Amino acid sequence: MRVSISFYLHLLGFGLAAAALAGSFVLERKFRSEQDLNVKLYIGGLSRTMGLLSPFAVLLLLITGIGNIFNRYAALSIEWYQEGWLAAKIISFVILTLNGMIYGPRISRSRTKLVRSLYENSAPANADKALASLNHQMALFYVVQSTLLLIIVYLSLFGTAKHPGSF
Repeated sequence: MRVSISFYLHLLGFGLAAAALAGSFVLERKFRSEQDLNVKLYIGGLSRTMGLLSPFAVLLLLITGIGNIFNRYAALSIEWYQEGWLAAKIISFVILTLNGMIYGPRISRSRTKLVRSLYENSAPANADKALASLNHQMALFYVVQSTLLLIIVYLSLFGTAKHPGSF
């Protein structure tokens, strides 16, 4: 069995993505349970810093995933898109990436802005209700992201062929 460097780097990228998601989830739980608004703002800053790891993981996964597809399908008579598990994995990855680039940061920014206005005593009248709604949206975001990541893992492990990095 021959395994390429691209395969190992792909595993590293997955580890970075999983670590970013898990770390962000832990910070999210702490954010929700914290009562001190100043600490909430600090945790929000840490979450933003943790979120900066995600683009590097996505870029590494994208580049090495293309390399893995090339490694596996260059010598085969079939095209990569003819294997349903790989197409489903790529679609799941695209949804995971777009969701992480669009919805997560937007909800996080709105929530941090609202907490900052609460800290400065300039919050709107329904701030508690709005914060609860944003917390619910963020929890749903993490459920979706975790589910998509688990789908990708499942498709990688139980797809109809070996992983693209191995022969």
